[in-house]
Amino acid sequence: MASSHAQALKTQDWANWNVTSPAIFPQQSWLRYETPEEAGWSTDKLSAVQKMSDRAGSAAVMVVYNGVILAQWGETRRRYMCHSIRKSLLSALYGIAVQKGDIDIEETIGSIGIDDISPLTETEKSAKISDLLKARSGVYLPAAYETSSMKESRPQRGSHKPGTHWYYNNWDFNTLATIYNHETSNDLFKAFDNQIAVATQMQDFALRHTYYHLEPENSRHAAYPFRMSARDLARFGLLFLNEGRWEKNQIVPADWVRESTQPHSTFSNGGYGYMWWTVPPMGRLGKLGTYAAAGFGGHRVYVVPGANLVFVHRANTYEGRRKHVTSVAIQNILLEILKARTAPPKPAPKLIAVNSLQAATPDHRLTKAQVLPLTGRYARDNDVVTVRELDRRLEITNPHWGNYFLLPRTATEFVAEDARKRIEFELDATGRATAIRIWFKPDEPYEMPRVGDHDQEK
Repeated sequence: MASSHAQALKTQDWANWNVTSPAIFPQQSWLRYETPEEAGWSTDKLSAVQKMSDRAGSAAVMVVYNGVILAQWGETRRRYMCHSIRKSLLSALYGIAVQKGDIDIEETIGSIGIDDISPLTETEKSAKISDLLKARSGVYLPAAYETSSMKESRPQRGSHKPGTHWYYNNWDFNTLATIYNHETSNDLFKAFDNQIAVATQMQDFALRHTYYHLEPENSRHAAYPFRMSARDLARFGLLFLNEGRWEKNQIVPADWVRESTQPHSTFSNGGYGYMWWTVPPMGRLGKLGTYAAAGFGGHRVYVVPGANLVFVHRANTYEGRRKHVTSVAIQNILLEILKARTAPPKPAPKLIAVNSLQAATPDHRLTKAQVLPLTGRYARDNDVVTVRELDRRLEITNPHWGNYFLLPRTATEFVAEDARKRIEFELDATGRATAIRIWFKPDEPYEMPRVGDHDQEK
């Protein structure tokens, strides 16, 4: 496999093949090449990559060359959890805030008042904001949204001084959100919406697809999950491919793009910048300057400057580990895509508008009489969900997994948008809901009795 990849890539003249036209940016909807051959790729080889991707379990893939869709498959409009891609999204906001003078990354966290449930030591308070961006804070405390492997590999508290040791640390990443919101007097989700999503004309993103995940028993600092589609993440990748520029507007400072995607820590299999992953420079992808935003279970946004390419890969992590896609499989898919390039693009490639303005969520509005008997609070042990009416639609919210519209199948049975989990209400003789059942697993409904009315939530 390795020699085959290397031989194919050696025959490609990326530098000359990429000098064809000014950068193209999608407007409200994308453009695509009439055929991959218009851009210099092989239809047959890309079709083989799609089959390979399907076997690996990919949920959605988008391949964008020079701002135009080269290939796509799967549910590119469906919003999946971003998991740790969220960190690269926040890194971009930091670049904007630093340029504005709202944040000085050389300040220490102690000087701006950062602390936690377990008080920080003076040494820990000496960590700079830049240390947190590099995951080198030296603060080893419990954090929200940690995986079991993070907890198991956390260094002993006080074992490393700030700036001296890299550890993939959710405490750093979550605290950066607290710092951003405090120092800019803004909310990071609103800032992302206003400064990046609107500027790049994202099609599926809305503030309601974000939330703060707080674990008050562990930390004062909340995680900040995003739910986004592949086609919106492709716009984010394209913004970085063009060094923070979108058409004539410099959204993220170009020097921040370069600085944040350079390795400030290096390992045998790559490096880490400011919440971006980098690829070893001598590897096949590294020679093209590749870097990536990466999320748990198989979520990736690869930016490949030397190939003028953005590659987005999504996995259906709503369905648990059985739907995860490995890092090796994802990199092999990307390598096969690069191998499928056979020639320079045509001088004037034929482009076709993609009719993709449809909303990712159907607009199923109900009557007040249908909605109100179902609204309220439902709880089991310490787990609480709220069902509320939002513009004649039902929305279910939970502090641990966010906000989802409920799409009706019958008067009492619904499906949660994006996650597509079955949800059913149990009614009493008056038609008022007394319990809710959620099928997190196909054969195991999770029942939660009603504990409060909607009026108590107002």
